[in-house]
Amino acid sequence: MQKVQIKLMGILVALTIAMCSLQGQNLQASLFDEVNKSMMMAKDAYADILSPLAYEEAVDAYKEAKKEYDENGDLSDIKEKILKANINFQKATQNTKVGSVMFSSALSARQDAISAEAGQFVKEIWNDAEEKLKDAAEELEKGDSNEAKEDAAKATDLYRKAELESITANYLANAKKLLQKADDKKVDKVAPKTIAEAKNLVDQAEKELVDNRYDTDMARHLAKQAEYKALLALHIAKQEEVLDDKDFETEDYLLMCYAPLAKIGESFNIDVKFNNGIDEPISKIINRIEEDKKLISNLKSTVISQRTMNTNLESMAREQQKIITDMKGTLSAEALKAQNRIDRMEDINAKFEQVQQTFDKEEAEVFRQKDDVIIRMIGVNFDVGQAQIKQEDYKLLTQVRETMNLFNNASIVIEGHTDSQGGDDLNLKLSQDRADAVLSYLNANTSIDKARFSTIGFGESKPVANNESVAGRKMNRRIDIVIKPNFIE
Repeated sequence: MQKVQIKLMGILVALTIAMCSLQGQNLQASLFDEVNKSMMMAKDAYADILSPLAYEEAVDAYKEAKKEYDENGDLSDIKEKILKANINFQKATQNTKVGSVMFSSALSARQDAISAEAGQFVKEIWNDAEEKLKDAAEELEKGDSNEAKEDAAKATDLYRKAELESITANYLANAKKLLQKADDKKVDKVAPKTIAEAKNLVDQAEKELVDNRYDTDMARHLAKQAEYKALLALHIAKQEEVLDDKDFETEDYLLMCYAPLAKIGESFNIDVKFNNGIDEPISKIINRIEEDKKLISNLKSTVISQRTMNTNLESMAREQQKIITDMKGTLSAEALKAQNRIDRMEDINAKFEQVQQTFDKEEAEVFRQKDDVIIRMIGVNFDVGQAQIKQEDYKLLTQVRETMNLFNNASIVIEGHTDSQGGDDLNLKLSQDRADAVLSYLNANTSIDKARFSTIGFGESKPVANNESVAGRKMNRRIDIVIKPNFIE
């Protein structure tokens, strides 16, 4: 009996500890939930770079609040520090809107330096650039825009220098080292075409670095390709030795090549056959991937809609509870607004599905970002360096115009984007010109209120694919139509 009582006491103590721990977790969540969200928003906006003073002040206050909470400090002091942190995180996020515009060239150069892994290969120059950009951001926060512009220009030059030297020290040096290794192994006897291509790419990259000092995207791409081709030649030579050792016949070699594709097909539950070669199996696999991507996009849209719906339903439930409590018997204004939002969301969901059915995969990709409907115009193509709409694209733009008519009162933003080849300023202008060209066509061929349209060019700053490949660069040279439904309360 005594043992049972002791065991019960142990269980009660454990339950008490668990409940206290749960209550502590709930308290921490309720205290820090809002400031954690503000901190994440600040990080996503690169506030630590674009608004260092406000961001650092926010972080200091946040750390102090966490420390006092962990040490069971005074609750009112903890709340005061949390409030201070929250205000400064929000202030820092707001500051980034100005900084991202004023420092656009420096940020673009910084991203290129990151792509070239400058922080790893030329640390000193990279650190100098980071410090100079921080100085610029601090000057802007203090209200000295002229000094901020000067520091940002210096940071841009340092980032470009870091990128250039990193490309030379990283990709080109490594490609040359691999080519020397290939020469020592006499790989050119087994893979002469691949070796010749690698050497040619090295020459092109070096020339590009000299000719286009301030636009090294192509040089980096060529250097990385040279490195890859050198590695590929070494791999071919190694495989040739393996095939010789195993005395492979043509049949053995082809079956070995088909096996990985068959395995991929099995993972998609596709029965692939190779009696007509590999084109048909590859096409089936690609089509399945595209179908799955569309399914994932639709599922994401459904999740977003359901979350919004749940928020509005919760709002209505609270209002209805107030009605029951107060015995008013009529829906409040807040409840009516929530119901209106639910109706509007259902309407947009239906229209989104209708828009998706309008375009095939060669014409446009249609997806959602929260409430916005995005039409990515895959089928609209511009000549290199040009902003004139081709006649063959008129039909597709007419389909876009018709889908816009579905969304009454919606704001419509036409976004222009480019790949990374070419200068930053040139790409920014080119993307704006292309967006304006689409707007001009739509304005001339639609009765929709012109005030609802706007354009913006992002240049190369928002890639959706890898700029290192031809297919990726083609995807990045795009027009996005962003339809922003207005929820009228």
